[in-house]
Amino acid sequence: MSLRNGYLVTVFWPALRVLHKMRKHPETPHRHFTVESTDSIQLFCTMLGDNREAAIVVAHPAITGSALGQVVDLADELARSFSVITFDFRGHGKSSGRCPVGFSRAASDLHAVVEEVGRMGFGKIGFAGFSLGAAAGFLVESREHCFDCFVSIGCPPSLPDVGPWSQHPLISRICARILGMRLDPTLDGGPDPLDVAADMPAVPKLVVFGEHEVASPEEIEVFIGRISSPKDIMTIPGVWHADLGGREALIREWLQSALT
Repeated sequence: MSLRNGYLVTVFWPALRVLHKMRKHPETPHRHFTVESTDSIQLFCTMLGDNREAAIVVAHPAITGSALGQVVDLADELARSFSVITFDFRGHGKSSGRCPVGFSRAASDLHAVVEEVGRMGFGKIGFAGFSLGAAAGFLVESREHCFDCFVSIGCPPSLPDVGPWSQHPLISRICARILGMRLDPTLDGGPDPLDVAADMPAVPKLVVFGEHEVASPEEIEVFIGRISSPKDIMTIPGVWHADLGGREALIREWLQSALT
């Protein structure tokens, strides 16, 4: 599989899965609120649970939005022990705006949500991000040091070749819109997770990859090697990109241990 095709599969696979099943709603009691990001972008957020001691911000992968099944499944599981905040990045779900190609604008959105969560008065704040969400988390945490623990699920070490999107912007926008994202097919020019991995603070980190990631094992190995300690590594056999394969309870247990 070429890098270009591999990237397209990485991005669109979660969305294709969504098209084959209903988008999920949280089973846990929840409420909605809105946070304003940069450029007056309105970010649609959901809070589950009511634990004032600790909150976990959960960030979704590209294309799909926070209604993706595995995001909702993790949020419901985490809400057994924490307050949980999910949200839609710009250009996704019920948030406004368009999403450019890259990680910087997503990081701006995540930072806006985290600042709002910080004002809510939780004792500790943790993070769990899928793919794009994990990449945005690396950019935010390496710069702001705002999380007490950090879970990365299927983070792309770097942004692969996006030639097809930039060369065919109209087709790209149409395809992305069908799948659920309002795309701005231009590069946002920001850094990659690989560039900032060594700048992560010394908080507990859990780095999760599926057996069948599109990024090569060699690139993942270099990425893991650059991530600052302390860190735990989990490889989930038999699963695709940004998928926990039913191990949501293990993530909750790790977060409980990291936040005590």
